[in-house]
Formats: sequence, C-alpha cells, structure tokens
Amino acid sequence: MNPSPQEVRPQSAVLIASLVVLNIIWWMIMIAAIGLGATHLRLCPVQSNIPIYLIAMGVTNLLGLCLTYTRTTWGEGMVSILCSTCTVILHLISFGLFFAGSTWVYPVFPPDYTPGAPRYCHRTTYQFAFAVTTLVWAATTLIFLCGCCSVLLTCSTCAISGNRLLPGRYSFYGSTRDSHEPAGGDV
Repeated sequence: MNPSPQEVRPQSAVLIASLVVLNIIWWMIMIAAIGLGATHLRLCPVQSNIPIYLIAMGVTNLLGLCLTYTRTTWGEGMVSILCSTCTVILHLISFGLFFAGSTWVYPVFPPDYTPGAPRYCHRTTYQFAFAVTTLVWAATTLIFLCGCCSVLLTCSTCAISGNRLLPGRYSFYGSTRDSHEPAGGDV
C-alpha cells in the first residue's frame, strides 16, 4: 500500500544531500577496507585476524547497504521482508565482528612497522583498521549520548507538565480552558 500524498513527509534537500554524501563516503571506506585486507592478508603476523576483520567488515557493510537499497526499491512484499531479514542478520554479524575487531586491533597497539619484527603489522593496514574501529566507536558513543539526552528531555517534559498531558474525566484533547465542567455535553 503506497502512502497518499498527505501522509508523505517532505524531506529537505540538505538532509537528502547529506545522506547521499555520507553513503558515498561509507561505500568508499568499506571498499578500501576490502582492498587493504585482501592485498595485505599475510602482512600482519602480530595479529593475523586484522586483515580478515577488514575484509569481513567491508563485505557485511556493503551487503547490508545493497539490501537496504533493494528493500526500499521494491517497496512492500516478500522481497522486502526477505531483504529486511537478511539486513538484520548482517547487522548482527557486523555488531559481533565489530567487537571482535576491537579485541584484535586495540591490544596490539602500537605494532612494529619494521618488516620481519616479531610484532610486525603493515602500517597502512593497521592504521586503517585502528581509525575505522575508533570512528565507529565514536559514532556509537555519540548516538548513545544523543539517545540518552532525548530520553531525559522527554522524561523531564512529562514530569514538569504533570497531569496536563493526561486527559481527565472532564477534559478532551485540544481543550483551551481549565474548567471542570464537561467541554461538550455529556462526554
């Protein structure tokens, strides 16, 4: 069922342009992650899972983006449900992979960038994995803090307004007077 024109909320051009730019940047980062992980697969003996982490992170994120686009293109139906299910599974895998990657990237900081050293890891591969993992942690923290602030603001608004948000026996939504008489007959 397609929404009627009255139900569709217009989006600003700035919001759409920002989302497109962020999407393109994230695509480029994930393609670079796959490329770096694949080309330097054996060049991080201090933690051999870092290149694998980059490849898996890039693949799951790109597949998740593709499935999101497919779901919005096809609208409602079986394809949309299947895409949504696969997207949720990929996000769960990405979530677990992110924590595993954090345990692989951060404990070896700083590795030795000299080839042949016992704690050797390719400089670009390690620094890219470190930067992307830190960026995701920072974004997750920011989203969590904004969510907490939103919840606190909503709760404080409800607490300050008291019973005015809840309709009483003799009031109705949209009433402009504080009378205790019925607003419109026997309601």
